[in-house]
Amino acid sequence: MTAWLMLNASTHLRKGESVLVHGAAGGVGSIAVQLAKVMGAGLVIGSASSEEKRDFVRSLGAHAAIDYSVPGWVDEVLRVTEGRGVDVILESIGGDVFERNFACLAKFGRHIIFGSTRGPGQPVPPRQLMAKAQAMIGIYLPVYFARPDLIREGLQDMVEKFVSGSVLAQVASVLPLSHVSEAHRLLEERKISGVIVLGPAS
Repeated sequence: MTAWLMLNASTHLRKGESVLVHGAAGGVGSIAVQLAKVMGAGLVIGSASSEEKRDFVRSLGAHAAIDYSVPGWVDEVLRVTEGRGVDVILESIGGDVFERNFACLAKFGRHIIFGSTRGPGQPVPPRQLMAKAQAMIGIYLPVYFARPDLIREGLQDMVEKFVSGSVLAQVASVLPLSHVSEAHRLLEERKISGVIVLGPAS
């Protein structure tokens, strides 16, 4: 739902627009890459911290996969977009990555924040957004529970996409509920691509 809401409520992704999905090998990111493709994005770029994860991101259909942990990642985004930058950035990392995003966000671009694994980063002067008519938008799924119409629409749309196979859940591991600490350890160590499913078995 977070991926759907980012591309359908936080902003409305238009056909042909370009999208940069940070943390694209994660649960939300892996769905966002696929969803952007299905919605007609002209270019989907995913970022991930290891070559194994970048291979995974490319297997989801991303046109390019970049390493956000190296200094030149902004230049790589600009190279892939032929200097234009991306129309939409889905941000989940924060820290210095958050700060550098604006160097590769296109005119009229939208920067959507759904996480900060490295911390918030330095504040952005509001007037900086004026120079290229850009927008910065935050999203937190529980807030949308006050909009059951949007939740219902998103769930119906995503169920249809999962049933048709146009978007697929990328399940890295299935663990019994009693192993929740192991699931958290795997997430914290960033050793998985996709999601962990906790089942009711003990």
